[in-house]
Amino acid sequence: MTLQLVSFDLCPFVQRSVIALLEQGVAHDVRYIDLANKPDWFLEISPHGRVPVLKVGDRALFESVVILEYLDETEPPRLHLADPLEKARDRAWFS
Repeated sequence: MTLQLVSFDLCPFVQRSVIALLEQGVAHDVRYIDLANKPDWFLEISPHGRVPVLKVGDRALFESVVILEYLDETEPPRLHLADPLEKARDRAWFS
């Protein structure tokens, strides 16, 4: 299954997700939208009306931190360290 990342051209939060997808070698497509003219299908999957959104089959994840955590838990190699303290310190940089 190929993941689809819904994006806007100049969004640093989307770039977080793109970097993780590329670093982990995950097959994905990027679909760009115009945030000034959000399509109805996008508003149905993005409760806050913001990007990024990661479509996983017929389900969607929103918020870049959540997308990063999902990718780290489902796609090798893990980007976070296994040690809970070190992982928490890493995650602090995403907040």
